[in-house]
Amino acid sequence: MPLERHMKFFPSFAAFFAAFFLCLTAITGAELRIANLTLSPEQKPNIEVVFEAPCDGVVRLAGPEGWRIVPETVTVTPDQKRLVFTVAQGKPNEKNSYPFVVEVQQPDGSILQQNQEIHVTTAPNSNLGVAGPDDQGAVIGNWDHAIPCSVPAGDNQIHIRTVWNRRQLCLLLGVDNLRLVPAENDLPFTAVQIALGSVRSDKTAGELYQFLLFAGETGAGRLVSLPDNHKDSPRHLPNVDVSKAFVWKQENTVWFETAIPFAAIPAIRPGEGRELTLSFLIHDAAQKDVLDWGRTCLLPVEDVEKWFRWKGDSIGDTPLTVPRSEWGLCSSKF
Repeated sequence: MPLERHMKFFPSFAAFFAAFFLCLTAITGAELRIANLTLSPEQKPNIEVVFEAPCDGVVRLAGPEGWRIVPETVTVTPDQKRLVFTVAQGKPNEKNSYPFVVEVQQPDGSILQQNQEIHVTTAPNSNLGVAGPDDQGAVIGNWDHAIPCSVPAGDNQIHIRTVWNRRQLCLLLGVDNLRLVPAENDLPFTAVQIALGSVRSDKTAGELYQFLLFAGETGAGRLVSLPDNHKDSPRHLPNVDVSKAFVWKQENTVWFETAIPFAAIPAIRPGEGRELTLSFLIHDAAQKDVLDWGRTCLLPVEDVEKWFRWKGDSIGDTPLTVPRSEWGLCSSKF
């Protein structure tokens, strides 16, 4: 190729790569996330793109193959925290795991992109009463009405099911590869820390309630309410149990089962279509670490609302996500 052709070609070649790397460095995804669904896909639910930092541009949202999301594009401005799309056509799968991609074409030509697996996180209505395990360690209660959700968390796998009735919100949570350490004095022990929050009509966060589910010194399950003191120094746990609870190990999985009365979370009223938030930490006493559900949902790490600290927790200096993962109450999973 003659020298003059090299000289003519190079500026366009350099410009191309400059533009390419400009876009590439912008594909961090840290600024946005996709909220989990609170209705099954065939019920044509809304799906929200949440902006954790100011964003400006044209937003596209793509779902699994065969799904249709409307509208095709929406413009976001820096003052907007959420954008709402609708699943016009969707189909549930047995895994309850759905790949989505959201892109924001910004005014300078750069692109923000987030690839994310989302789930249906909602509690169908059921008259289920928690009953713990049978003699072989299998769950006695019929949780078939629940929508199961399983997500990886490091070397662990988390399984969660929720249902509700007018009296209580029932929760069954299993964690693979977890050692069960009962509570004893102030030593670290295995526990699930639950955060339930109300959602106001303008989508802002309302009241937040925290509970601890664990095996006591005798091995019996306990559920206690954690005071809302937001202090960094660990505190002793209350002596009064909120409700019936079961904690046991079956083969390689530790199971936690309980029912939280709505009387203990008065800002969250039971009813079809109710929006709430549900997050949890799994305290792994053996590893002296926590599994943070919020990280599977790409929730931000912030210091606005703190997880309650208690003597025997495994939090240490671990940065935690905001305890506000989207959840819902629905009439049925069908």
